[in-house]
Amino acid sequence: MNGTLETTSSALAERFVLGAIMADTRVLRSVQEQVVPRDFEDQRLGAIYAGIIRMVAERMPVDYLTVWDQLAAWDVRGVDLPQLSEWATAVPSTSSAPYYASLVRDAAIRRQLTVIGSRLQSAPDTGVALSTALEDLRALRDRDAASTTSARTLRQVLDVPEEEDAYQWVVPDVLERRDRLMLTGSEGGGKSTFLRQIAVLAAGGIHPFRFSPIDPIRVLVVDAENSERQWRRAVRAMAEEVEMRGQRAPHDHLALEFVPRMDITRAGDLGQLHRRIDETRPDLLLIGPLYRLLPGSINNDDDAAPVLAALDSLRERDVAMLIEAHAGHSVSAGGDRDLRPRGSSALLGWPEFGLGLRRDKQVGAGGQVRFSLVRWRGDRDRRAWPTKLARGHLWPWEPVQV
Repeated sequence: MNGTLETTSSALAERFVLGAIMADTRVLRSVQEQVVPRDFEDQRLGAIYAGIIRMVAERMPVDYLTVWDQLAAWDVRGVDLPQLSEWATAVPSTSSAPYYASLVRDAAIRRQLTVIGSRLQSAPDTGVALSTALEDLRALRDRDAASTTSARTLRQVLDVPEEEDAYQWVVPDVLERRDRLMLTGSEGGGKSTFLRQIAVLAAGGIHPFRFSPIDPIRVLVVDAENSERQWRRAVRAMAEEVEMRGQRAPHDHLALEFVPRMDITRAGDLGQLHRRIDETRPDLLLIGPLYRLLPGSINNDDDAAPVLAALDSLRERDVAMLIEAHAGHSVSAGGDRDLRPRGSSALLGWPEFGLGLRRDKQVGAGGQVRFSLVRWRGDRDRRAWPTKLARGHLWPWEPVQV
């Protein structure tokens, strides 16, 4: 990316950060985790950001009108009311604020690195310049090591309206915003169908396991393994049933991106996913299989770190995430395949919910073949995932009584 485009992107991100906060001050805390006022290249915007922080701390109302009233007190010139209004309304989604904050932060670090490099090149005494540069680099590395905020009391933590703690369901009792489910299973065991059922039914306003009406959602699918033809064969009949029985046809509310393979640890590939989220503004992101989103295998925690950081950047877009992964090849003493995902142990602790689909050895009544939804990690919160499933008559997977 050339310098002009980088500057334009950085300037837009700075305005989007302010716009998101003016539209919804609840995003300020996540922005503050990444950005301080001096990170803004346009120091007028940095002054506005600092002023908004003070307004929130003093429990003043914050919107583009109240911010405009403060500009003179903050000695901010050259920003007018129509601009503030545009920033507050033009941001694609307030939930994207952490992502745009990360762009502001990265641009600030790059500028600081450029300054350090320029000082080194122009210094008459290279020894002194090198020592100074090392100190500057250490300060840059450790810029977030010490928090500028103090510990908060329990009273402060609880001093919010109780309704703010209500669940933000994407699928009632199953998936909340920012939930991460990683589903594993043997090859050909039906895990792709399981995830497609959640996506297609929820997009049409049908609960994927209770089959009762729910509020329809927007879904983005990034499939790195299956083709468009395979998807047509798999979901055409299901989508028609949802259109007849649901709140709406799912066809225009589920977006599909087919990629042969990608490396989400690369800025270009990860940026492509963020652009798709900007375009479709989904409530639910279905992505995978995991091994086709990586440059290689995950053998240790160092390998896992950039992968999980990339996935977390997608989660920060306020979406629930469904991730397909393959199970390991090891087998227990009882002959059951280990359903934990292949790779580093860091993968085991990352999602809120780690489930595996396993065929039962014993059949049910009438010779019915059953599958268990096995937890390979403990749930971080209570959810109503089914425990037993069977191939259904109307839907691909239907819960059965234990």
